[in-house]
Parts: sequence; structure tokens; C-alpha cells
Amino acid sequence: MKEIQAIEYISTKLVCEKLKIQPSTLRKYASMLDEKAKTEFYFTRDDSNNRVYTKEDIAVLQRIIELKNRPGYTLEAAINEVVGLSYNSDIQDAIAVNEENDNYLKALHSFVAQQNKYFEDYQSVLQKKDEQIDRLESLVSSLIENNTNDMSVSTEDSTTNFEEPKEFEKMSSEESMTISTPKKKKWWNFK
Repeated sequence: MKEIQAIEYISTKLVCEKLKIQPSTLRKYASMLDEKAKTEFYFTRDDSNNRVYTKEDIAVLQRIIELKNRPGYTLEAAINEVVGLSYNSDIQDAIAVNEENDNYLKALHSFVAQQNKYFEDYQSVLQKKDEQIDRLESLVSSLIENNTNDMSVSTEDSTTNFEEPKEFEKMSSEESMTISTPKKKKWWNFK
């Protein structure tokens, strides 16, 4: 169920006190606003056809007083500006929403462009790393192949190296047997 908010109306006397103006000045401002209004009356009227004011109306009147007191502003120029603002507020709100949406879209496009740039840079780095990995794998393969070849050559060399000394040993031990000198007898063995 919708909540209905009661509108609080303020009397002419209180409005004059808040704005620090005379009732005649308030009537003058109000009648000028009524004339400029696109509807029949700018202000709401009670059963007795007296104007009643809302907080928003007081804000509008305060703005008129502020503008009127600026150098170069007349009362009519201030009222025209305020009436233009109040009746164009829907359009201004729509423009503000569109500008906000445009700003949001610009920020979003900027973010997407930054992300795309980041992904391109990241892809470039990954491609370089892949190339490095390929080079390293090639280098490791060639090292393994060279190591394997070196080990087979080394194994063949070591086998022949080990065989030569054994043959040499056999030969030298045979020669030593034949060339060996007779054993000397100990002085206590006379046989």
C-alpha cells in the first residue's frame, strides 16, 4: 500500500517572517509568479482562495530574493529565471540523467579500453615466455643428446682403457714368472 504524505502548508504570515519581507512584497512576488506560470496559478489556494505555501514555494521565493539582490538583476529577470528553472526542471533532470549516463558510458568505454590494452600487453608477454620456453626446451634437448653421445663415446673409451691395463697386467705377470729370480734360502734352512 502506498504511503500518502501530507503536504504541510505554511501561512502568509510565517512565510513573511521566514523571508523577512512585508506581506505586500510577498503578494507582489506571488502575483508575478502566478502571471508567469503556465498553469492557472503557481501557488496552491485554500477554500477561501488565499494562497498557501509549501517549503518548496518558500525556497523558490528565497531564490527570487537572492537573484533580485544581485547587481544587474531586476525582479522580473529573477522571476523569469526561477520560473524557467522550475518548469524546465523535468527537462533539466532528464538532461542531467543523460549527462550522467554519458559520463558513465565514457568511463565504461575508458575502462574497457584499458582492459583491452592490458590483455594485449599480457598476451604479448605470454607469447615471449612461450618463445623462451621453446628455446629452453630445444637447448635442453640438444644438451641431452650431446650428453648421451658423449657418454657412449666415453663408455667405449673407458672399456678399452680398462681392458688394456688388464692385458698389460697379465702379460707382465707372466713375464715376471719367467724372469723371476730364484728364491733365496734362509740361513737356517740348509736343504
